[in-house]
Amino acid sequence: MPKPDEFFDEIDTARVRRAKELSEIKRSFGQLVTNDVYGVASKAVVVLAYANWEGFYNECARAYIRFLTQKGGKVRDRDWMLLVGAFDTDFESLRDRNHSLESRLSFVKNLQTRIDCGFDAVNGKIVEARSNLDFARLSGNYGLLNFDLSTMQKVRNRLDKELVGWRHAVAHGDSPNLTTMNVEAHINFASSLLILIADQFQYAMLERI
Repeated sequence: MPKPDEFFDEIDTARVRRAKELSEIKRSFGQLVTNDVYGVASKAVVVLAYANWEGFYNECARAYIRFLTQKGGKVRDRDWMLLVGAFDTDFESLRDRNHSLESRLSFVKNLQTRIDCGFDAVNGKIVEARSNLDFARLSGNYGLLNFDLSTMQKVRNRLDKELVGWRHAVAHGDSPNLTTMNVEAHINFASSLLILIADQFQYAMLERI
């Protein structure tokens, strides 16, 4: 049985570190934005805020998969959808072999072993951000993790438009209109998302103790 405090502390420590970094971004760039003729400071805030959002989510996801692995048991007994991660190499094999009859026979032959697998067989990357943690990606990952998405519904539009949308535009060389962006509000929003994510993963661990 894993020690939940170990994983709780890991998530809390990561969140505090990220929150401090976001606070420093607010302090460093808050005044610069006022005279930011070319929008460089604003773009930096957008990219760094998103980086902390995605980075923290991935830290939580990895900690959670390690927690499940240490807890043990079969994936199918409670986390059926995570079998997608256990079948990851089999799906890749089907695609690489053009879904041939031979590949499909091999897939079915491996079914019993895969269905009875433990969490150590799950490829945790299946529930990571994969460089674009918008609401659709989050929704898909929550579905795999069997998490309640309702707490994130209220931030859906702002998440997609500002935190992810602005960053996506900047990262691809565009110049989104950031003249109305409030640095403090943007950073505070990112910080609030870290709390929502931390609570979700920690609550899920508590449910499994």
